[in-house]
Amino acid sequence: MTRTLEVALALLCVVGFLAMARRASESRNTGQSPDAKSRGGSPKGSLQDVDWDELRKAEDEIRDVDPLANPEDGFPGDDWGPGSPKR
Repeated sequence: MTRTLEVALALLCVVGFLAMARRASESRNTGQSPDAKSRGGSPKGSLQDVDWDELRKAEDEIRDVDPLANPEDGFPGDDWGPGSPKR
């Protein structure tokens, strides 16, 4: 019984090693992680899907926020949602 368990464990290790080696090989060949490919991601360094105007607006929006501020402290424009006072 012990010998069968050892053989099964060794076989499982070999299969796991082969799977990891294949994923590493695919990652090297495509320039992207195997997980990104399965999620429909784009290759590393691809900037064609970036909305530069939206990114610039987001950067401008947070530029004046104090880096030491806690989210609980609130910030200008934070008064929205149910129960917030109307202006």
